Amino acid sequence: MRLLDDPVTQRAACTAFDALLEIMGDAINKYLPLIMERFVGLLDTAPISVKSVIIGAIGSAAHASGDKFLPYFHATMERLNSNLFLTGEGEEIELRGITMDALGTFAEAVGKDVFRPFFSDMMKHAFSGIVTGNSRLKECSFLFFGVMARVFEEDFAPYLSDVVPALMTSLKQDEKVQDETAGRLFTTDFMGGY
Repeated sequence: MRLLDDPVTQRAACTAFDALLEIMGDAINKYLPLIMERFVGLLDTAPISVKSVIIGAIGSAAHASGDKFLPYFHATMERLNSNLFLTGEGEEIELRGITMDALGTFAEAVGKDVFRPFFSDMMKHAFSGIVTGNSRLKECSFLFFGVMARVFEEDFAPYLSDVVPALMTSLKQDEKVQDETAGRLFTTDFMGGY
């Protein structure tokens, strides 16, 4: 926790927390208030590169704590909402993608009844991630859809008419693969190889 106070060690400390929180299980419950107080506070002050790691760690905390995450859910959602509008390349897109991943984890932790007021807006943000053309945001959006289908079950059905065509379109796209060692660009169509 002390390492979170030092800007030099914040990122590494958050990365360590993220890994630790994933395996803590029920043991997290006695530490959760202190951890979440610090993480939520850092969301207001940390640079973007550190915020990305903090959000990942908050997602791990939500996963490990399940419904014990509920007291921290609304405050966290308020702080993360603005990340879903980021459009800059690099760290901004990464932060937006990590935020979308974390939102899915939150939904699993707090359940569909608590997440329901956010469901429609978060689905819109996921769709907007697809239309950006950014492969990272597409991946995060599709993963988010998968989590929402699992959490909301039959309540997800109205979105299928938009989700399935987007998935099919993505599957039909060529992917460009850069061979780092030779500097050559290959194209694969998923079915026929290179």
